[in-house]
Amino acid sequence: MGESTLGKILVERNVINQGQLYLALKRQMQEKGKYLGQILLEMGVPQEEINKALDCHNKRKPIGQIFVDLKIISFQQLREALEKQKELQKKGDYKPLGKLLLHMGYTNPSDYWKALSKHFNMPTASLGGFLPSSTLQKTVGEKYAQKNLVVVLENSTTTIKLALAKPTSNIIEDLKKTLPVGKKIEFYLANPYEIETCLRRMLDPFSLTRYI
Repeated sequence: MGESTLGKILVERNVINQGQLYLALKRQMQEKGKYLGQILLEMGVPQEEINKALDCHNKRKPIGQIFVDLKIISFQQLREALEKQKELQKKGDYKPLGKLLLHMGYTNPSDYWKALSKHFNMPTASLGGFLPSSTLQKTVGEKYAQKNLVVVLENSTTTIKLALAKPTSNIIEDLKKTLPVGKKIEFYLANPYEIETCLRRMLDPFSLTRYI
């Protein structure tokens, strides 16, 4: 979807006004490499409203195109990865394109997470040394958090911040149903290894060095 189209949708939904859209587009021209959704998020537009606009109109930018936009891979490498993905699918083995690019050596973990962050319109969270609170984890259910790799970063009277390793639509919807109605939810993307390490630290806080 053209970046201006996302802006028009948000204006039509009364999420932002024309003045905010103008400022966001102006910033986009100055801050090369940033998508409009990322800029609007930085301006304080609710993450949920931006993602809802993208998903309702089925206009979220494909992950492969994001890798190309970021100059992480070439069009040729994207074509090769898509062909490989088709071959694997025929054998009943589906691999997400981003992970396939990683396995093929066309990207590295750092660039992989950078692309995913743009695709899901979620800031990244570094959890090195972070110790989750057992009390906060109960907000989403400790067993659910362990199974789906979710860490509660913060839970104030108005906002709850969650770090996800697998930001699928099912997990996001599950969490929205679980959390109190009216509370603002902010999702962050985090490395699965860091989330797993955090959750192990929480279960065994007296053996922190074991997992570092």
